Amino acid sequence: MNLSSFLTHGTIKKINSWEEEFNVKEIVSSPSKSRMGVFIPKRHDNHVIRINNNLNKYAFLITLIHEIAHACIWERYGRRVNPHGEEWKDQYKEMMLPFLNPEFFPEDVLRSLSNHMINPRASSVRDLELSMILKKYDKHKSTFISEINDGDEFYIDNGKRFVRMEKLRKNYQCKEISTGKLYRFSPLAEVKLI
Repeated sequence: MNLSSFLTHGTIKKINSWEEEFNVKEIVSSPSKSRMGVFIPKRHDNHVIRINNNLNKYAFLITLIHEIAHACIWERYGRRVNPHGEEWKDQYKEMMLPFLNPEFFPEDVLRSLSNHMINPRASSVRDLELSMILKKYDKHKSTFISEINDGDEFYIDNGKRFVRMEKLRKNYQCKEISTGKLYRFSPLAEVKLI
């Protein structure tokens, strides 16, 4: 697949070499709510990496390298190692290292991504700082629950209305307006103010 419209200039050559080396085919698909990308081990000819089509070029590159690292580890170990274990972390760091420079990422993303790569998690979404910085480069601008105030009313994609009550340790406690039920929201929950 031609990924040039999804990637930053200068990354295509390396990505194409990894596609061949690890026998990977990418599918850019409609967004998933639960993940930005997924590695699917080969059943016939190729491994498949499915990536959301709504990611900005920086999030797309980070996600793609994350998933290609899974393909590399699968080729080397199969099911014998943990998907996000030490082997994967080391491989992901090694693959990301050549891209950790201003040629590929803006300064704010580069700084946060460099910190993230010290001990990468299973998902870059779990890294709140990196996620917030990456979201600044999205075409569709989002409002996060962490950006509104206690007492503000908002609704989410399913139409339910809430009021933000208070910040807990990490998440935000909110009350559904129609039922009075309390819910916890991730700081990265996208909301629309009423």
